[in-house]
Amino acid sequence: MSVTFTTSLPNGIRLVAQSIPWAQTVSVGIWLDVGTKDERKEEAGLAHFLEHMLFKGTRRHTGRRIAQLIDALGGNMDAFTEKELTCFHLRVLPEHLRRGLNLVRELLTEPSLRSKDIEVEKSVVLAEIQSVEDTPEDLVGEIFFEALWDGHPLSRPILGTKETVARFRRATLLKFLRRHYTPHRMVIAAAGAFHESAFVDLVNEVFGTWRRSDNARLPDIPPPTPFARLRSIARNTEHFYFTIGVPSFPVTDPAHYPAALLDIIVGGGASSRLFMEVRERRGLAYAIGSFSAAFKQAGFFAISGSCPPEKAPQLFRVIRNELRRLLKEGLRNGEIERAKTQLKLSLVTAQESVTGTMMRLGRQMLYFGRPIPIEDILHRIEAVTEEEVLAIASQLFQKHPFAAAFVGPMDEQATKPLWETLNSD
Repeated sequence: MSVTFTTSLPNGIRLVAQSIPWAQTVSVGIWLDVGTKDERKEEAGLAHFLEHMLFKGTRRHTGRRIAQLIDALGGNMDAFTEKELTCFHLRVLPEHLRRGLNLVRELLTEPSLRSKDIEVEKSVVLAEIQSVEDTPEDLVGEIFFEALWDGHPLSRPILGTKETVARFRRATLLKFLRRHYTPHRMVIAAAGAFHESAFVDLVNEVFGTWRRSDNARLPDIPPPTPFARLRSIARNTEHFYFTIGVPSFPVTDPAHYPAALLDIIVGGGASSRLFMEVRERRGLAYAIGSFSAAFKQAGFFAISGSCPPEKAPQLFRVIRNELRRLLKEGLRNGEIERAKTQLKLSLVTAQESVTGTMMRLGRQMLYFGRPIPIEDILHRIEAVTEEEVLAIASQLFQKHPFAAAFVGPMDEQATKPLWETLNSD
């Protein structure tokens, strides 16, 4: 039987772990409550850049040697930065766990941050930013955040901008590291083959000496004020790319569950309303679907896709009419059951791996302060009624106008009627 336990180290690091009897590996994530949200405007991209730089060398090891040490553990160590968090994660055999944890601790507390390495990494990240600008599907997603939450830290790109990244210096990185990489902002999550007491002792041995920060706990950033703006970039592309959306619910709001089911019903699969009406019945677009995201204090529901430019006016009328039809006629027979099955399957599938379990535990500790059993989540999903889904649909599609992001062979003046179509009565 799997056992989940939580504890805190004396320095403030929180630990959540699930021992899994059948597992033969261990997955560990060092989660930090720091991301794009914590950057000042002139620091845009700094959290992501620092995450990269921590692998470039420490006081004891060069970046090349760190890469060799990672490969010696099996090569399964990486990191990622999101809008609200940063995670360093590894998956190892149980006998390599101590070495893996010591290496992560070294990366986080003893980075060299050499100016030479910083300049090299700037070139890498600047190329990454250029790649986004050269890829319409990625670019339209970035500018959607500006259309929805303009001016708020969540609206800024995780990669930053060419201007901000070019200005990063060693002192900038050190200041951000000392301000945010502190024990009281950290969660260590683990799942796999270990015994509770031995694991806690090991984590305390490796991370317990990390001195508690004297920095005052930073207040949560205020939630973003939703806008309904049009953000359009003209590009000489064959297709017209779009992302449109409205504010939704934060991850801690119980409405998050019916909102997730609504997402699936509207555009979450091959039998969804938009896919069937837009692509299968009318042939207006090859790519069409919906997606949603939930953060600590905000969320959104969005529809994205691409189409030939000449079909865009009809496509946006169809989207508007399909959402109105849902509000007027309600759910169709079997829709909510199919959506529940899809959502539950995706959650259960993730839990069949030790890394999936670790990821769930880490996010839950950062967002809720406690682990939530997968059985409780499945029960909440199953308990959602059709009436709740329709109430959420009414709140999302009638309370706020749509923000819109467009990339394609039309300027902003030409795309404005499309945006107005979405928001017309």
